[in-house]
Amino acid sequence: MMNAEKGEELFVQLFARNERHLRAFIRSMGLDWMAVDDVVQTVSLIMWRKWEQFDPETSFMSWGRVIARFEVLKYRRSMARDRHVFHADLMDLLAGAALELEERSGAEHYRESLEICLEQLPEKSSGLIKAAYFSDRSIKEAAQVVGKSATAFYKALDRIRRQLQICIERRLELEEGKS
Repeated sequence: MMNAEKGEELFVQLFARNERHLRAFIRSMGLDWMAVDDVVQTVSLIMWRKWEQFDPETSFMSWGRVIARFEVLKYRRSMARDRHVFHADLMDLLAGAALELEERSGAEHYRESLEICLEQLPEKSSGLIKAAYFSDRSIKEAAQVVGKSATAFYKALDRIRRQLQICIERRLELEEGKS
């Protein structure tokens, strides 16, 4: 058993090394950046409180993902009355896809591909993404701002997300082919 000071030091090192990957995982579950910050803060506190339960022989990131997934679900339940919330099935699908992509090509390549694909979106699509995910508005409020019904806005976002997924997968396949 390691002493408390060494244990604290190890936690800080592992958390610092994995925080951006944890953020990317949480973001992949459809939260906006402000919500990601809130959830990461909560996850870090839980991980710290449960640090003694962590087995250093296992993956720190896998442990963090399990905690993060529960915290995202909890966060979404608390926000359900105020904001559009994905169903738990969709969140599991998004989390699973993020894990698969991370394992396949690394989170950094995925993030870079996402940024490039976002830049390549037509201006109208880019505006919808920004209205939905890069503001503090609820989805319903964002739909009103862009002049769409909530249903039409959801459908447009779904089409754009599918386009982004295809773009990201193509970029990752090209990157994989170069390796």
